Amino acid sequence: MTMHRGSKVVSYRAFPSSLKGAATSWFSWLPPNSITSFAQLCRAFVTHFQSSIKHKKTTVNLLSMKQRPDESIRAFVSRFNKESLDIKDLDEAIAHTAMSNGLIDMDLIKDLAQKPTKNMVELLERCNEFANMAEVLQA
Repeated sequence: MTMHRGSKVVSYRAFPSSLKGAATSWFSWLPPNSITSFAQLCRAFVTHFQSSIKHKKTTVNLLSMKQRPDESIRAFVSRFNKESLDIKDLDEAIAHTAMSNGLIDMDLIKDLAQKPTKNMVELLERCNEFANMAEVLQA
């Protein structure tokens, strides 16, 4: 609203033109004369759209990731890698632990228990080997 540099009335009238998408729809469904101040409009807006705020990803997000029962190793690795890209300054040891703990493929888990990996590169290589094996057996 500061770009309009006019009176409060001008700012209030210009406000709807600054909205897009869902915010425009929400605003248009407000009952006439239901908002009496800009502060009230702000509170109503925040209350309505609060759940839409994109939250920062943390290592907790990775630690809670699990391979789904119907998800291939390759698909899980891909999903895990996408999620890990959103985490700033991700520690490799934490990523390694999180991915290892998220796997549910029993053959891969047994193999990792017998021959543990030391880092993400080794873990990703092992996951790739088992993913390739699963695809060959499926064909």
